[in-house]
Amino acid sequence: NATITLQEAFNGTSIDINFTAPVVCPVCHGSGAEPGSKPEVCPDCGGTGTVRRQQGFFVVENTCKRCGGSGEINKSPCHECKGNGKINKNRTLTVKIPAGVQDGSRIRVAGEGEAGTKGGRNGDLYVFITVKQDNFFTRDGSDLLCEVPILVTTAILGGEIGVKLIEGGEAVVKVPEGTKCQTKFRLKGKGMPILNSGGRRGDLILNIRIDIPKNLSAEDKKTVEDLDKSLQKSNSGDGFFKIQSSSFAL
Repeated sequence: NATITLQEAFNGTSIDINFTAPVVCPVCHGSGAEPGSKPEVCPDCGGTGTVRRQQGFFVVENTCKRCGGSGEINKSPCHECKGNGKINKNRTLTVKIPAGVQDGSRIRVAGEGEAGTKGGRNGDLYVFITVKQDNFFTRDGSDLLCEVPILVTTAILGGEIGVKLIEGGEAVVKVPEGTKCQTKFRLKGKGMPILNSGGRRGDLILNIRIDIPKNLSAEDKKTVEDLDKSLQKSNSGDGFFKIQSSSFAL
């Protein structure tokens, strides 16, 4: 298993994997026999690796128990691997993680798994990826979601805000006047890379949160009170904070 950050999943990265896997015995070179000796033909299966038994009208063929299907036995097993032909070895391998990899993905590294038997092909290594949660972005497939706080005055009057991008820097987003809480803006192509798509990316979805200021100064409080009185006259008695509650669903 390998754990990476969302930023590393966006950019792609290389990580060192430490693991233990069977490798070809360096003493007998996989034969399982002590150097200087040779394996002998298994007397139970005659070197075929299988044993046949008659059961009524049927012939049942099973793997030879004595030689394990290899057709050979070692009367002088290798002292290093005890006749197995393999030994466990600690290894370190650098694995390339592609950009856009998702949490729970499985990466196959061909030929880096368990050593093959008696010169056979090596198995493959599978690396399972865990992507840590990010403090700012939440991932949804190839899309990224984030919550963006804006001032109540920006929500009322409109304006421009800077939004952090995962690749670095900011995007300038125009907020129209009268923007409500939970309004969503979609920035096309600013999400995560899509695997094997030729460089295409998902979207960045902004969820607007309106921050109501606390502990106002006397001057600021007076300004809000004057605005409240003005709005009461122009909105048939609906007070400022009532309008805030209904319009922005706070």
